[in-house]
Amino acid sequence: MRVGKLSGIELKECVLDVIQHRRDEIKTGAALGEDCASFKIEDILLISTDPITGASNNIGSLAIKVASNDIFAAGGEPFLAMITLIAPPKATPSDIKNIMEDAEKEAKSLNIEIAGGHTEFSDAVNRFVINTVIVGKTKKHIKATSLNEGDSIIVTKTIGLEGSVILAEKYEHLLNLTEFEKKELLDYSRKISLVKEYELVKDKNISSMHDITEGGLFGALAEICEGAGMGCQIYVNSIPVSSLTRKICNLLNIDCYNLISSGSMIITTRFPEDLVKTFSENGIEATIIGKITKGRPMAVFPGGQEIILEARPDELFTKEK
Repeated sequence: MRVGKLSGIELKECVLDVIQHRRDEIKTGAALGEDCASFKIEDILLISTDPITGASNNIGSLAIKVASNDIFAAGGEPFLAMITLIAPPKATPSDIKNIMEDAEKEAKSLNIEIAGGHTEFSDAVNRFVINTVIVGKTKKHIKATSLNEGDSIIVTKTIGLEGSVILAEKYEHLLNLTEFEKKELLDYSRKISLVKEYELVKDKNISSMHDITEGGLFGALAEICEGAGMGCQIYVNSIPVSSLTRKICNLLNIDCYNLISSGSMIITTRFPEDLVKTFSENGIEATIIGKITKGRPMAVFPGGQEIILEARPDELFTKEK
């Protein structure tokens, strides 16, 4: 059991020797004794941050993916990451090294440089907490709230990808998943990054993009509509949900529409058929689920029942209570 920072030797072995310099924009990266990174770009600067508190496996790669998704959804290219990793007292330097190796592997795949951060043991946490700041660049910032009345709403992949993985980890003893279903969940983990969506739509005629994180699809739609002063009408029977996600949610009495869904993106556009075709030709499922309207954000269920969408705590945290 320990608290406090890693020693200089531990920091070098478990963090600094793991990460590599790969971006020309970064002038001063992670180094012993350096508290700041420096970089220089000429484009519009994007910056975002996201914590990982609900997952326990592969949190290094997940931290890079989830924080990068905000940059991709804004139409930008992420290039720099800063990681704060707080370890529980029972953890070891080797645990930290494993997480950093996981993060570095994902950063390399996305051509991101981990340029610094902070690592320590603390009795304020009973499991690893990791927060990642990502810096990106773009020529044009695509805002999540740049909605237009009449725009079609597209959702990529299937909702609940990240939530399904986290729930399967936490409640494995209750779910009794088959080996085939466990392999399917590994595929969900690989789908959490939005880099492919970004590459396919960055030159397309779209009005907004937004990654679906805490609060799920319903929460994400409520947020962007409220921020834009607009409404929407979506049809629940059009929302893409995998049979495995439905099974997990039904067994645990969880609402899949309010479940964290990193890996799925909301896109609004006047040209939905063109976009759906582009995604389909590149192996990504994309589904038109409704339109942007005036008024309030509404979901229409089979049979005609309508509900007003509101941002609320994610089903992950509701289940934990």
